[in-house]
Amino acid sequence: MKKFTIILLMTAVMLPLGAWGQHLLISQAKKDITGLTMTVDSYNKAFNRLKPALTNEETRDQAETWALASRIKAEQFDKYMDNRRVGKKIDVKAMGHTLIDAYEYGLMALKLDTTFIQDKKGEPVIDKKTKRPKFKTKFSKDVVNRLVDHHDNFRFVGSELYNAKDWDGAYQAWDNYCQMATRSDDPRWIKPDSIVAEVRYYQGIAAWQKTDTIDAVRLFSIARHSGYNRKEAYDYALVCLSDLGNEREVVKLAWEAFLKFGTSDPQYIRILINDFIAREDYSGANDLLDDALEANPNDDELLNLKGLVIESKENIYNAFPYYQRCIELNDSNASGLFNVGRYFYNKAMETRMNSHLYGKKLADLVNPMYREALPYLEKSYAINPRNQDLVNALRDIYYKLGEADKLQAIESAR
Repeated sequence: MKKFTIILLMTAVMLPLGAWGQHLLISQAKKDITGLTMTVDSYNKAFNRLKPALTNEETRDQAETWALASRIKAEQFDKYMDNRRVGKKIDVKAMGHTLIDAYEYGLMALKLDTTFIQDKKGEPVIDKKTKRPKFKTKFSKDVVNRLVDHHDNFRFVGSELYNAKDWDGAYQAWDNYCQMATRSDDPRWIKPDSIVAEVRYYQGIAAWQKTDTIDAVRLFSIARHSGYNRKEAYDYALVCLSDLGNEREVVKLAWEAFLKFGTSDPQYIRILINDFIAREDYSGANDLLDDALEANPNDDELLNLKGLVIESKENIYNAFPYYQRCIELNDSNASGLFNVGRYFYNKAMETRMNSHLYGKKLADLVNPMYREALPYLEKSYAINPRNQDLVNALRDIYYKLGEADKLQAIESAR
């Protein structure tokens, strides 16, 4: 019986000793960061001493644990910055993530530290001035002040991590910056500043770099609607929407950009005109084209589109001068090359259909037209071999001209 009693007593003593040990880690970590000769490594040692307390069940739910962790990381970041200012070589990624960790640990401290005041009935007490529930805290003021003091550093860190190609880190740092500037639920945080919209744009770039295209579209939209109206916010969003295959949103955003920037960049007009053509609204397309060509008379793509509209409303013969001018300006415009070649090919086909000649006499009449079409079609094919109409035209020409080797080559490529 005595032995059994002793075991029970030892167990009872051991339990509080474990909890006391964890609290001792917190006390020791506090002492570790009070030295006047702190270095990045000594902050690492202090954090590693504290680290078990972040997961131990006796201390992981205490605000003080996380507030101390946030303080250690924030001060370690400051030491990195001190070293950088005096020209020492630093680990940019480690520096950046140190500040990101300070923010994460700080939020955990605030969550655990905030105790809402209740009345006798257990209902939250509302502050008459702020109209928000009253609360009391012990560590939150220091945590918030420390993070707010580092607010601009999050923007700087985002740029440093982005330049180091740490897209995830850059994204998170910029997100932290914006979250701090836009929190409306807690008066302890800073008020919105004028460059949050720009930082959201940068965050969108980081999202795009890490191939999160949907989130990039969301962030570019936030940036634009928050006041960042520079052209690149539209252009990157258009690229992302195009990658997602969202044609409806591409057209919608192109209209928004066109109304803001007009014909200064023909890409918006091209998108809108292609949409008009796809909907067979040739009058609308023609009106936009005339405005665009007036501002950009030497834009090869606009000239090609003008030709397509005229061909749709009239015929390819009236459209031909625009196709021809298109490739004069850009002899690598695959669509323009195809349309010029198609002009000569169609001319040969119509001649065959309307001629009363046969055999060699007919071939002597139309083959020069096929040969005239061939260099344009072949060059277009070299640029864009996926154009099935182009492939079919080349097959027909090779067959009619008796060019068996070229016909075999194009058949083998399919």
